[in-house]
Amino acid sequence: MSLTATRPSRLPPVQTRSRGPRIVLLSVAVAGLALLAVTQLAAARRHLLLARSDLSSSRQALARRDDAGATAALDRATRNLKSTQSVASSLPLKVLRVVPLLGSPVRASTAATRAGLEGVAAGRILVAATASFPTSASAAVDGQDLSAFHAAATRSVGAVDDADRHLAAASAALAGPAGAWLPPVSAPARAMRAEVERSRRELGRAANGLSLLEDLSGPSTSARLLLLSQDSLELRPTGGYIGSYGVLGFDRGKVKLAQYAATEDLPAPNPPVKPPEGLAPYLPSYWALTNVNWWPDFPTTAAAAAEMYRRQGGGNVDGVLALTEAATARLVGVVGPLRLPSYPQPVVEAGFDERVVHEVELKRPLDNPRKKFLVELSDVLFERIFDLPAGQLPGVATAVSRSIGAGDIQLWFKDPARQARLAGTAVAGALPHTDGDFLMVADANLGASKANLDLTKAITYRVDRDDQGRRVGHVRIEVRNEGPKTGINPFYNSYLRVYAPEGSQLLHPGPLQAQQKAADGPYVVFIQPLIVQPETTEYVIFDYLLPSRLAHDRYRLTWPRQPGTTRDLLSVTVDGRHAESDATLRRLNFTR
Repeated sequence: MSLTATRPSRLPPVQTRSRGPRIVLLSVAVAGLALLAVTQLAAARRHLLLARSDLSSSRQALARRDDAGATAALDRATRNLKSTQSVASSLPLKVLRVVPLLGSPVRASTAATRAGLEGVAAGRILVAATASFPTSASAAVDGQDLSAFHAAATRSVGAVDDADRHLAAASAALAGPAGAWLPPVSAPARAMRAEVERSRRELGRAANGLSLLEDLSGPSTSARLLLLSQDSLELRPTGGYIGSYGVLGFDRGKVKLAQYAATEDLPAPNPPVKPPEGLAPYLPSYWALTNVNWWPDFPTTAAAAAEMYRRQGGGNVDGVLALTEAATARLVGVVGPLRLPSYPQPVVEAGFDERVVHEVELKRPLDNPRKKFLVELSDVLFERIFDLPAGQLPGVATAVSRSIGAGDIQLWFKDPARQARLAGTAVAGALPHTDGDFLMVADANLGASKANLDLTKAITYRVDRDDQGRRVGHVRIEVRNEGPKTGINPFYNSYLRVYAPEGSQLLHPGPLQAQQKAADGPYVVFIQPLIVQPETTEYVIFDYLLPSRLAHDRYRLTWPRQPGTTRDLLSVTVDGRHAESDATLRRLNFTR
């Protein structure tokens, strides 16, 4: 009895001692695998973030035409994506991948890796295309033969299509992870997909530009572009007073500057054109090409310029190309110094604006004709550009890109199909249409002076709410005429306009202030004429009620900078948040 009684009493302790260590060991193993999985997922995420950053860097390098930098960034992205791929295919993630819910981060990493590799493939196609383009110093410019540009544009259009197919595949691969309900899965996927879509939009604009170049350089194309030289020292809404003009001719694969002359040499418009209401009192006689750029929306101004030129005897043109003196100076900096037939001192980029003022306005006796310097400069400059060594092409491309970004080069075509290829680009100079807040300050120097040489503005925009919860905009413009009184700066005769969203209402207008509907877009315009004496400062303030559709908490502002005003300071404050503009950029975008 004692033996049978002791056996059962001994068996349970033996079983307890054996199960306990197993459970502990199993728990430790599971915890270890979980920790390893989390660590591996963190490593995969880190590599994916680095790859996304590398892809963004390659896109920016391509925009700068830095092929070597773009290739290096793509190589880094490839290494990071391969590392992600390696981590995701190792244990325990390889096993975890098939588990519902728990495997979603692994599947998301795999999809993001696949998308990243598609992005790398697209980038490499574009690098190869840009490297073979003449602007990468692979060929010289010969204005008598644009076949190299035409062939490169044709090749690049095909390359862009191939690259876009890779990016479309990348976007499709990210669709599932971007819609996941787990934020650690969806957030990185959405960020990478946004980068892919941004690249596709930029690629679309590039494709349009290449198609346009392919068209203009083609062997069957014949087109005339009216060239407007804008002087921002006598500021106007699209850049400056139009003191001289030219005609660029594209003729069956060739290009040349057909003519260049002073605008005052043109006859009066026939039949005459009724000037805009605000401009009419300032005109000495009739409205002509010199003052045609009254609207900040460049397509509106360019269409008026083409018609005005026709009425002044110039004939029909197919488009309008406008350059400020800043754009000309950048080109001189690349292809110069330039020696002109009648001037012993070479023309250089440094102090270019002051050199022009001296030669055209200040020296005595003045040249006859007065704008002889500008005519000779344009002839020599375009002759140099149209006969350019391969090594100088990248510099010219960079100068043109900088000028487009600042608004110093703008382009318009009469043909709707050609103009559609410019849609959404900086070179189009169109006022953007937005469902958010909008602000643009358009200033015009109507005193026939060069006072803008010494003039700056500090423009501040504050948005707050009134006691009824409506948003109210406050624009304060400080105009400083810092130069002494001279023959080219007797005073500053400013005609200030502020463009605001349609439906805005000016509050408590001053005696000289007015409100009217914009003629060049869905905006209202607030107006203030202003005189600023030399070495003095004047202030203008507009307070206005913004439309009710902007009363919601999600606030967005689009603020384009007027061409020719890179020294002006722009700042915005909304609900306590503050931002300032970059003088090198044309547009300030603000989101609260």
